[in-house]
Amino acid sequence: MDIGKINEPVDLAPGEWIDDIPALMGAKVKVRSTNYKPYQIEIQGLARRFGKKLNTKEGVRAFNIATGKVLAEHILLDWDLTGAEDEAALTADGQPLGFTREWAQTVLGSDDQHGVGQAFRNGIEWAGDQVASKVRERAKEASGN
Repeated sequence: MDIGKINEPVDLAPGEWIDDIPALMGAKVKVRSTNYKPYQIEIQGLARRFGKKLNTKEGVRAFNIATGKVLAEHILLDWDLTGAEDEAALTADGQPLGFTREWAQTVLGSDDQHGVGQAFRNGIEWAGDQVASKVRERAKEASGN
């Protein structure tokens, strides 16, 4: 990357649609990059606050729930569960569950015995990492490197 372009801003707010998510078969999600600053600040704060609690099963459980809520607030922008399978095939009244911020908070903050919450947390984080990789690649191409 050209050093003169290092401080040029990159807009991470709009997000991108990602599919072929290993943890969410058949689902499509619109997510921001996991490099989105508000997400990074909040997730690092969580890690500091939980500290040694992460050495306990209950601490890890609580951290996962908190992380899910942060993912729902900052990374996940929309979903399309029309073709979703397995854990990702959430429905309401027999129809694929439509996206709302409240449903995202509920699903990503869930510690259910079916593994739905963990599957969604894993899938959304993976998708956000894919967007981060795409942003890096576009920056690299734009800089001529």
